Amino acid sequence: MNIFLTVLPRVFLFLLIIALLLWIILNIRARKLSNEFGSFRCWARPDIQAGWTSGIGMYGTETLTWYRLVGFSRKPVYTLPRRGLEVSAPQPHCADGSIVEVRLVADEERLFVLIEPKTYNGLVSWVESGLPAEHR
Repeated sequence: MNIFLTVLPRVFLFLLIIALLLWIILNIRARKLSNEFGSFRCWARPDIQAGWTSGIGMYGTETLTWYRLVGFSRKPVYTLPRRGLEVSAPQPHCADGSIVEVRLVADEERLFVLIEPKTYNGLVSWVESGLPAEHR
């Protein structure tokens, strides 16, 4: 019984330290993604039956990528090409219009995102500002 009482606090402390390290790693990853040039906060889902997942979208030169906010992977979950990307008209998601739902379609890939209206304007500008097809 004495050994159990001396080991239990050490095991608890060890687990607490591991949990703290994981929390720090997740926060550093989220901050790095958020601070990248061309990044924006959004929620995404692959279809209308799936639930929304919080993440970070990022404009690249030729692709739009989306990373899960909470995760360890350095790879994006979704990658959509800029060329041929279709952006739907924004549909209000909140009563006050502070969040809009947008459908993104590129080839056979489809992604639904929730973004702020100013982010929608940036997204449309980014898609439209790509080089014309004949100059690529």
